[in-house]
Amino acid sequence: MRRSSTAPDAMGPEVMELLSPLFDARAEYLRAAFGTIETTWGSVDAYSEGLGLSPETRERLRERLLTEA
Repeated sequence: MRRSSTAPDAMGPEVMELLSPLFDARAEYLRAAFGTIETTWGSVDAYSEGLGLSPETRERLRERLLTEA
């Protein structure tokens, strides 16, 4: 996500507090997302195929997102 405003008010504490949920990876958000994917698509693989991701792109995502840091 990119923010287009660099005005001081755009980075104020109130604005940042309102935007913070967009940048969090909260467990409850992830559970809800995966639950919806399972219900709607049946699996993450089917969902990613539905997004039009190629097998190569899906594999690169797996490598990047599922490796331990």
